[in-house]
Amino acid sequence: MQPGPAFDTARSRAGLGVLLLVAMGVATYPAAVLSVLATFLIDDFDITRAEVALIATVNIVISAVLSPLAGRLTDRLGGKRAFVFIYVLATTGFLALALAPIYAVLLLAAIPAGFGQAAGNPATNKLIALHVPPGRQGVMTGVKQSGVQAVIFVGGVLVPRGAEAFGWRSTLIVLAALTLAVIPVVMRVIPPDRPAPTTAAERRGGPLSPAIREMAIYGFLLGFGGSITFLVPLFVEEALGGTPTLGGVAAALIGLSAFVGRIAWARHAERRQRFAAPLAAIALSAVAASLTFLLAQVVGLWVVWIAAILTGISASSWNSVGMLGVITVAGTGQAGRASGIVLRGFLAGLGLGAPLYGWTVDTTGSYTLMWWISLTAFLIAVLPLRAWARREAAG
Repeated sequence: MQPGPAFDTARSRAGLGVLLLVAMGVATYPAAVLSVLATFLIDDFDITRAEVALIATVNIVISAVLSPLAGRLTDRLGGKRAFVFIYVLATTGFLALALAPIYAVLLLAAIPAGFGQAAGNPATNKLIALHVPPGRQGVMTGVKQSGVQAVIFVGGVLVPRGAEAFGWRSTLIVLAALTLAVIPVVMRVIPPDRPAPTTAAERRGGPLSPAIREMAIYGFLLGFGGSITFLVPLFVEEALGGTPTLGGVAAALIGLSAFVGRIAWARHAERRQRFAAPLAAIALSAVAASLTFLLAQVVGLWVVWIAAILTGISASSWNSVGMLGVITVAGTGQAGRASGIVLRGFLAGLGLGAPLYGWTVDTTGSYTLMWWISLTAFLIAVLPLRAWARREAAG
């Protein structure tokens, strides 16, 4: 299927890239914002670290359960409707979190945000598959996946300050208003799409490549290991004696380095038309990041900045290569469905890891075990890539 005429120039593709970036950011940030607001939530609701992580887990579990459904609906209805839905649900999620009177309502507020997150990758991957020509999809995928980290970076810098100055509830209401304001732009710029499969290989009901299953397993392990980023701000405060602002800076640095890493990794993978080897390199780099966090407890706070950068260019960057692999392997007809399957694996790992790590810290009084568990998950993640690497090498 040829790219849509609305995005046949560099300028129009740049506009699409900005909207994709923002969509991915707002789809995931209702869960990510909890890490930088953890101290405020613990104080206001008198809850534990594990209970804070549980809010994110509810969001992630909902996303994981609904991701295959979101993918199938995206293929059936087209990317634009799912794309708009991202913004609507993210707005609802921010408002529900901001207005929650008790902890139980915080848990319920994570549900609409989770549904928005489930639609994020299927809708954005679908639009790239339809409207961006091969050869330019790598950079576009890297840009849109970097939206998650761009919003985490901006949020890590601004949200703690807004919460300290105006209150965390008011800060979330502002985020909801900004998200809602983007919807009219989306309605104007994104064209409707109801694509029909052009070949038997692209039909929604046809078999998917084994690479999709392998990426889903890999994504589970990277999500499980990478969910330690939820606790990085608290790690900086409690294990290293930093302030909430420094904790937010660490989260922001992960986001900034991942912004660059996702674009660079996706561009590299598209040029080589190889995905297994870059994904393996990312997993091994994540091992080095966990080791560096462990070292920070011995050497001092300054090592955290190195660890944060390593995390950003490794565990937090795999999605761009993974989603580009989905777009390339699945084609336009199955991009949504395949995205949902891979995303389910990733989110299942992400949802399992966060409360487990919080529990280990609450139980042992130390962050050391958490880092060793994440390191092990990253090492194991290389294993499901071996068969895919052999197929790629065979041509």
